[in-house]
Amino acid sequence: MPIPRRSKGDHLLHADVVDSKSKAGVWMGEQANFKADQASISEALKEQTDWVALENAVLVISTDPAGITVIAPNPTLPGMIVLADGGSPLASQVLRDKGVELVRTTMAHLGIAEVEAA
Repeated sequence: MPIPRRSKGDHLLHADVVDSKSKAGVWMGEQANFKADQASISEALKEQTDWVALENAVLVISTDPAGITVIAPNPTLPGMIVLADGGSPLASQVLRDKGVELVRTTMAHLGIAEVEAA
């Protein structure tokens, strides 16, 4: 029997691995070389943002709206995960949307195609 996710009323980062394909943020499709593409995206993102080093991830720091966005390769699926935490639910959503758009723009610049999640 499925267990429902906990309510996220505290605006802290919360992630789980249930149905991670739909939470991937930006999906690159099933391909053998997805880890190389993920590494290319992460390196290119570092050139475009204010960031803090995280093992195999990029932490983007924002002042408008205030908050952080973590962009990391999905460890099991060919996609990038975008997690955002702002001062309010609306700020968190704005940061997440900006992060997803940044990844999509970076992918297009690198010639990496996005594939719709199945």
